[in-house]
Amino acid sequence: MYYIKQKNYEELKELLGKKVHFVSNCELFPNFDVIGKVISINYEANLEIIFNVKLQNGKTIDIGSNMKNLRYEIL
Repeated sequence: MYYIKQKNYEELKELLGKKVHFVSNCELFPNFDVIGKVISINYEANLEIIFNVKLQNGKTIDIGSNMKNLRYEIL
């Protein structure tokens, strides 16, 4: 798994359209573990990258790059 914080926006654009496994141990979302297809990536003014991810059940969620220890792997 790769840490989001170790990648720049250009490198993270490779996730667009791919099935990705995201994991974090954030205080707000302990044991965060999500698999889905990245449908868009937005660079916010506050220097956070937002991944819009479509889950297997059809719902979409936003995942912010500032989440503590956020890691990913392409499946």
